[in-house]
Amino acid sequence: MTESVAARPPGLLALLGIVNANGILVATMYLPSLPSLSNVLGVPVDAMPFTLMVYLAGYAGGQLVFGPLSDRWGRRWLMLGSLAVLALVSAACAFVTTLEQLCWLRGIQGFAAAAGLVIGRAVLFDVYNRAEAARATAVVTATLAMAPIFSPLLGGMVEEFIGWRGNFLISAAVTAGALLLLGIWLGETHRPVRRPGSMLGGILRDYAGLLGSRAFLGFGGVIASIFAGLHSFNAAAPAVLIETLGLRPAVAGLLLALGGCGFFLGSLFSSLYAMRLGTAKLIELGIAAMLLGGCGLPLLTALFGDSVAVVIGCRVVWAAGMGIAVPAVVAGATGANPKALGAGSALAGFMQNAAGGLGAMAMGLLPAGDTLALGLAYAAMAVLGLAGWMVNRRAALAAINAPD
Repeated sequence: MTESVAARPPGLLALLGIVNANGILVATMYLPSLPSLSNVLGVPVDAMPFTLMVYLAGYAGGQLVFGPLSDRWGRRWLMLGSLAVLALVSAACAFVTTLEQLCWLRGIQGFAAAAGLVIGRAVLFDVYNRAEAARATAVVTATLAMAPIFSPLLGGMVEEFIGWRGNFLISAAVTAGALLLLGIWLGETHRPVRRPGSMLGGILRDYAGLLGSRAFLGFGGVIASIFAGLHSFNAAAPAVLIETLGLRPAVAGLLLALGGCGFFLGSLFSSLYAMRLGTAKLIELGIAAMLLGGCGLPLLTALFGDSVAVVIGCRVVWAAGMGIAVPAVVAGATGANPKALGAGSALAGFMQNAAGGLGAMAMGLLPAGDTLALGLAYAAMAVLGLAGWMVNRRAALAAINAPD
């Protein structure tokens, strides 16, 4: 726990859960509106996913900027300012007339939304000790886990009854509400420390120090393997379920949502048992569940052939392991250097997004609709996560057990 300059506000975890979930809401709530939005903008519908890509690029870049800046300037005003920008830009998206305008605004949206995630993680370490911060991260993650399930459902209803503009305006309203609540209840939690030398040089030194830390690499390696596996599955599973196994898209979508339920249950378990089991045991339990789900998919497919039950069952087991491990590895990576909590949070978030993108791209090199290929990729990510953890385990344990 760093030197705190404000008491823990009431409902802090709920507030940060809302802010983090709002980033997913802003990212994905509009997706059911893509066909109608493409008609309004006069572009092919297959050009519209680019608006999600630029959001994610802004989101990844924003984490690298806001994290270390919050170490130097403080947390509160950076978070409030970014939320104000996010609310205004979200509202502006409702009035675009060209795809180019929407892409520019979506990039700014992603950049501004990143502050809520990266600064929120650092705030938890400002006001909690190391063990408490791991549990608090699990509570926020459990809240976050429900957002991918409900965001497209809400977006579909808004598209049907209000239209595409409603999705952006509702996102703006939710962001404005979060801004108001944080402005009232969140004080400054971190007293910035003046450091010698240039700010850019200091930021680069913080990142270099983290990348040279075996403790950080132990946590970061697990983060990278988890999100590479998650997004490789997300990229390849629809073709397996729809084209190979013959499911209707709506049914496939509902079954894939069960992965979110597994993630929620795993995060809930982590929040309940974080103090009792400790960070290391949660990480290893999560990796074990991911190995079970990841290796089970190709093995059971090879033994019994293609099966919806096998694909979804292994997905749920993997997702539960992910829910158990993610809060612990994120907390570990964020706190690897207590003097650079924002930088640790930022680099962990960037690795999460970069590995996810690479995982999705890698699946494009494998045969589409091939269940065995999907299973082997899924298993490989779990094995890489285990290997990265074991290589750096001693340094990670030393960081976990270091005094606050």
